[in-house]
Formats: sequence, structure tokens, C-alpha cells
Amino acid sequence: MSHFILSSDEPGLRLHLRMRGEGGPPVLFVHGATYASRLYDIPHPGASWLEATARAGFCAYAVDVRGFGRSHSKAMTAATRPYGRSREVIRDIDDAVRWICDRHGTEKIVLAGGSWGSIAAGLFASTIGRGRVERLMLYAPIFAERNEGWIGLLADPEDQTRFSPHWTGCRRVDEAGTRARWDAEITAPDISDWRDEAVLQALVQSSLSDDRSSGDVTPPAFRAPNGAYADLWEAFNGRPLYDPAMLDAPLLLLRASNDPTSTRSDAMALLERAGSLRKTYAEVANGSHFASAERRASDLFALCNGFLLS
Repeated sequence: MSHFILSSDEPGLRLHLRMRGEGGPPVLFVHGATYASRLYDIPHPGASWLEATARAGFCAYAVDVRGFGRSHSKAMTAATRPYGRSREVIRDIDDAVRWICDRHGTEKIVLAGGSWGSIAAGLFASTIGRGRVERLMLYAPIFAERNEGWIGLLADPEDQTRFSPHWTGCRRVDEAGTRARWDAEITAPDISDWRDEAVLQALVQSSLSDDRSSGDVTPPAFRAPNGAYADLWEAFNGRPLYDPAMLDAPLLLLRASNDPTSTRSDAMALLERAGSLRKTYAEVANGSHFASAERRASDLFALCNGFLLS
């Protein structure tokens, strides 16, 4: 089921929310820098994190923040600078949290953020959302550790100390680009040991269908705002985008062991600095940055549900 809510921050923007389940406490998922809320609700058996959360007794939501997925933005299309920084996106999270809390008659919500979404969720929970987050789960968390691979991708080719001006308002993402990045992170001799090809196809094709402009280019490719990349440039140069000491909700940091984007050492630094009185780190083996869409996904879902139910 889908809902659309009006943005309180950007005129004309309607924010898209996916939902699974009806009863139970609400949980809101915030996506990462490339794939939108669809990553949490892949249309393939066993691949929907929202469905797994709903089966555990919760009402599970995932928001497409501005410019991603079905939250189409005219401002992004016209932007010449990276659109949708985390400092702006927390307004989208705030809109979603207020709408969900009103719908459920509650004052607090469980918040989950993945990859770049962990930055946005952490920023929200430590600033304008402080005191309104019942529990905080950060999956594939990114905090503030230098990452040479990502710096090389994001830097100006003429000056590696500078964020590339090539990253304007948004970029296009196609199947080939997704496959190349994902394949590079799988260390198993046989890629199918970690990833079901049908899940990759379901994720890509459904994401293309969520962006009505994807067919305007060949090969088909959906849009992803580059504000997330501008945030990652800061984080991967060791400059944190929020103060984890201000986190006050029970915290779970969850990642896969072979993830080169969300590293164990960065997660440990975040865990150490987090102000939460109750904080936990958990890891599953044999998974990449895309582990929630791989064969270990059910283990990730179970760890998350255990935290939510504890």
C-alpha cells in the first residue's frame, strides 16, 4: 500500500510512503543514496524487509525522501548543485514521522536508516527528532571514516581534495551500473551463492517503474539525487554530519562483514561515541553492502526484529 503526503518544506513536493501491515507499533525505514524505499520492499518472495517487519507485529513504512523513487521533485530536475542533502532530508523524515504518529495516535516511532539513510536518520534523531524516536536501528551505518575508494569515485579528477562538480542535481542509475558495483563486493567464487539473480532483476525493474522518466534514456535508468553523494564526501573524508553523543534512544548498529562502504571500524567508532544508554552492534557474515537483498537477508531481518521486540 502507498500513501502520499505533502512536504512542509518544498512547495509542490509529495512524499511517497510504502506501507506493510496495519496493526502494531509503527516503524519507519529511510533508504540510502541510490535505491529508494523499493530496496526495503523488493517484489520477490523473502526479499521484503517491510513484510518481515510487519510479520513480526509492526506496521512498517518506508519513505522516498525528496527526489527519490516516487517522491518526484521539479526542484531536483532544475538543480545545478547536489540536491537533497541530509540537512534538508530530515524535514522529509519529520513530515513522515508526524503523519505516521498522527495516524497511529502515538508520540514516538521506531526509526531505521540504511547506508546514507543512517546519516539522515542519525541527524534527525539527534536534532529535530530528539525525544520522538523510540528505538533507532542503523543498517550499514556510515559515520566518519576515511574511505579511499569512495573518495576516488566522488572527487574532482583534476583535484582529489575537492568534490567533483560533475555531481549536479541528480544522476542516472541503470542495471549495468548496479550489477557492476554489487558484483565487485561479492567475494564468493560463485556470485549466486550470495545473490539470487531474480532479486536483482526485481529490484532494478521495480525501481525503474517507480521513476516515470526512466524510459527517457537508453538503457533505461532511474534518477537519484546527488545531495547524498555530497554528504558521503564529507563522511568519507572523516567529517561527521551529526553528533552521535546526542542520540538518546536504544540503538542497534547492523551490518554485513564484507561491506566496504560501511566498515566495522567506522561502526565501532560510532558505537563508542553514541550517547544511547543501550547500544548494540551486530554483524552477519558473507554479505555485501547490499546484504538486505542477498541470501543472508533473513538473518538481518531477524536481528532487526529481535531488537524491535526486545
